[in-house]
Amino acid sequence: MKTALCVFAAGLLVTVAPVCTAAGQQPGLSQAAPLDPVLVTASPLVNTLDDVMQSVSVMTREEIETVPAATLGELLARISGVEVRRRGGPGVQADIGIRGTAYEQTLVLVDGVPLGDPQTGHHNFNVPVPVEHIERIEIIKGPGGIAYGGSATGGLINIVTRSPTRRESGLGLRAGSHRAREGEVFGAVRAGTTGHLFSAAHFRTDGHEPERRADAELMQAAYTGQAELGHARLRWGLAADEKHFGAWKFYTADFPDQRERTDTRLGWLGGEAAAQSWMVSSRIWWRGHGDWFRTRVGQRDFINRHDTDVYGLRLSARRPWAGGVTAIGGGHVEQRIESNALDDHRRDESTMWLAHRHALGDRLQIEASLGVVDYSDHGTQTLPSLGLEYAVGRDWSVHAATAATSRIPSYTELFLQTSGNRGSAVLVPERSGFHELGVRYRVGPRRLSLTVFERRTRDLIDWARAPGELAWQAGNFDGHRSRGAELEWLWRSQGTGLLEHLRLSSTWLDTRLDHGDSQIKYALDFARFAASAAARVRLRGGLGLSVQARYQQRSSDPARPAGREAFLISARLDWQRGPMQWLVEGTNLRDDTVVEAGFAPLPGRWLYAGLRLRY
Repeated sequence: MKTALCVFAAGLLVTVAPVCTAAGQQPGLSQAAPLDPVLVTASPLVNTLDDVMQSVSVMTREEIETVPAATLGELLARISGVEVRRRGGPGVQADIGIRGTAYEQTLVLVDGVPLGDPQTGHHNFNVPVPVEHIERIEIIKGPGGIAYGGSATGGLINIVTRSPTRRESGLGLRAGSHRAREGEVFGAVRAGTTGHLFSAAHFRTDGHEPERRADAELMQAAYTGQAELGHARLRWGLAADEKHFGAWKFYTADFPDQRERTDTRLGWLGGEAAAQSWMVSSRIWWRGHGDWFRTRVGQRDFINRHDTDVYGLRLSARRPWAGGVTAIGGGHVEQRIESNALDDHRRDESTMWLAHRHALGDRLQIEASLGVVDYSDHGTQTLPSLGLEYAVGRDWSVHAATAATSRIPSYTELFLQTSGNRGSAVLVPERSGFHELGVRYRVGPRRLSLTVFERRTRDLIDWARAPGELAWQAGNFDGHRSRGAELEWLWRSQGTGLLEHLRLSSTWLDTRLDHGDSQIKYALDFARFAASAAARVRLRGGLGLSVQARYQQRSSDPARPAGREAFLISARLDWQRGPMQWLVEGTNLRDDTVVEAGFAPLPGRWLYAGLRLRY
């Protein structure tokens, strides 16, 4: 704890100092351009979507407000290449993968703050931010985020919170199937150069299978603030969530009475400032997480408790000059766990990186970077990357990217010892090489992208069991290769036509692994083909209709024979009248049986009715 406090003290100094320095500069010393409202997290060298040399999708606030999705996971399911594998009712738990990667290989962030949990990646998507608080979602596919170490093998998802522009407030109420009831409130204040936003949400359901204790109660609350000081800006936030839910068949089908409770706490402070010819940014954060899991066998309870804390700081600087744009940075993260099942452990991770972008003529751009990650328990990894983009014409471009990433095992993969799952303390970090080639078309509101990609991993970390065995054993595996292709079309209206926006996408994937006759738990359980279509239509009299259809065909898995193919349709009809909006909404309208993760099928058809007020 003493080391963590020192890390935080140093982080606070490097976060606030540049801002104070910039605030006291004389006008004209630094004329850095204001931050572009369309930022991406893929590269520290660029700040607009059009400049990124890899596949990126962005979900805007307009889409978030209108799509038929009750949870963050349902929002992301509409994006090509993103696989959301849910357990239980809406918002209870979800594993997120990108282009065939498992939940441990995808990095989730809130305002650039990583939410990775050292206990297990099953908790990485416990995002303590209500949907009302979200401005946009940035999805970077393939290794992205050199500034975040080596944990983003599949890619990263950055959830960007709203910046209040005026005083406003609102509330929402919904009720639906399985005695679901939900309420949310929010309020925003803007005073001069400062802004504050608060939101809270509560959801409860008796469950789609009451005899199996599938009930759930979810609570979220978040506060974010910002202050602009000349050419500098401070941003900060506090967020928390708590979940109580029945966990039947979440991880094993052997015991019918299982229950879980999780809580997440998140706090961060970030600063951005123009200092001479550099744009300097820094951030410190803390994430705490608790997990309580009970399995009842007869009259006896078996309880596992895990508490994790992650402290981090990151500092970076970017400078444009005649030779291009150069960025440099570093960071440090400390992790700890206290657990009655995994014991108590500590580890830390230090990162340094250097990146440069250069124009070779009018059409060709090149970007190269080198990151070095030092793991206290697993040595040092060197992670290079290279990207190229060529402008074929005014509207068309071709890009290519290659990068290396690494991932260290979670504490569950290292130390779990149960009758059904056995970790291995001798696991080594997995290391992946990723390659991508893509074509993009961009004109006004229209965007088309076609990408082919390949990922190869050495010492892949996964769970396996031999024929006839019941227990899964964690291990390192070689011979991993995953190849695929992705197509996405996005159109947004710029006028008053009937159609407001349209998103069409599809993904093909093939994965191989040298595993003999053993059964593999995660790497070979993937969506071979997925396609989705989402549209928003503006009707008369303030009516709006949103429809989303998604088809998915998963790889063959004899352990999970049901729900391998699904065609899910969701729809929402809303009516806006002044500050009030009435809505009816339904998910899985075909009532398909789907098993996305674990062994329990998802709820079938789920209907809602509700209203929203916004002032």
